[in-house]
Amino acid sequence: MSMELRLFSDRRLDSISEWQRAIDAEDFPLHLSDETTLDKVNGFLPSYLHDRLTGFECNHWNANEVMAENPDIDFGHDWKYVLAFRWLGSKQDEAVAAWMAATAYARATDGVVFDDQEGKLRTAPQALEVVHDLESDDQHIIAQVREALRQRRLKP
Repeated sequence: MSMELRLFSDRRLDSISEWQRAIDAEDFPLHLSDETTLDKVNGFLPSYLHDRLTGFECNHWNANEVMAENPDIDFGHDWKYVLAFRWLGSKQDEAVAAWMAATAYARATDGVVFDDQEGKLRTAPQALEVVHDLESDDQHIIAQVREALRQRRLKP
C-alpha cells in the first residue's frame, strides 16, 4: 500500500540545492539526489538517509485540482503549488525521508504538509514532530533487530 503527503505552498524552491540547504538547516540526515532539476522532478527521487539508499516519489501537481478533490478539508486559503510525496507503506526509510523532505520544504516556503492518511494539515513545526516520532520508531526497530540477532548468537 502506498502512502502519500502533499506539500502546499505559495512559493517554490528554485533547485534541489536550495531544497538540500533547507534539509541541512533542519539538521536532517537526508541527502537528495541532484541528478534532475527540481522543476523536472516527476517520479522516484533517490536519496540517502543515514548513508542508506532510499527515496520517494515526488511530483508537481495542480493545487486547484487537489483542493477541489478534497472539499471537506479547510486548506486555509487557495495555495499556488502542490508537491506530492508517495512511498510504500512498508518502507520505513522512505517514510522518514519523505517526511523530512516535506518538512524542510514547508519551513523554507511557509507551506503546510497535508497528511493524506489522517486528512490533516500540519505546519512545519507540527510536521517536525512527526519526523521525530518516525525516527524514534526507526531506532526502536533497529534496537529490536539487534537484540534478536544477539539472542540468536547466544543460543547453542
